[in-house]
Amino acid sequence: MDSRTPVPLLPMMANHQKQNMRDHLLAVQEIVLGLATDDFAAIEKAASRIGFSDREAAMCNHMGAGAPAFIEQALAFHHQADRIGEAARARDRAKVATELGATLQTCTSCHATWKQQIVDEATWTRLTGGAPPMMDHGAMMKPGAMMKPGAMPGMDHGAMDHGAMKHDPPTP
Repeated sequence: MDSRTPVPLLPMMANHQKQNMRDHLLAVQEIVLGLATDDFAAIEKAASRIGFSDREAAMCNHMGAGAPAFIEQALAFHHQADRIGEAARARDRAKVATELGATLQTCTSCHATWKQQIVDEATWTRLTGGAPPMMDHGAMMKPGAMMKPGAMPGMDHGAMDHGAMKHDPPTP
């Protein structure tokens, strides 16, 4: 039996979260390839995709609305990932590897703790105390909001490079 704690998500949110996880894996792959070739600029660029930002914070808060402890762990991941970029800027190969290991530990800990629970809108509203979001081409909006970028600050995922999730691995 799966004893992990559920994170209630609407189907569109669960799919979006999985897309983000796949992009996180691509960023880790790019970091490893950068380590293999001492390409610190590539490491820093890849690390910035998984590091902390206001957009990531808003997304973590939104995705974890029904499981507040998830938010804390998700934000810790993004802050930990920032340390990879800091080590790359310092051109410290050993520190990049150490911080990548620590970041991957936050990944495995989170995945060992949490599981997606797909819920309907009524359940989402009951568990989060908020109205379910609506989605249009990746931009999450409040019901009734005008469909325009920035209607929900930090949640305009239309600007996200979803193409990065479909590309071939970078060549070393």
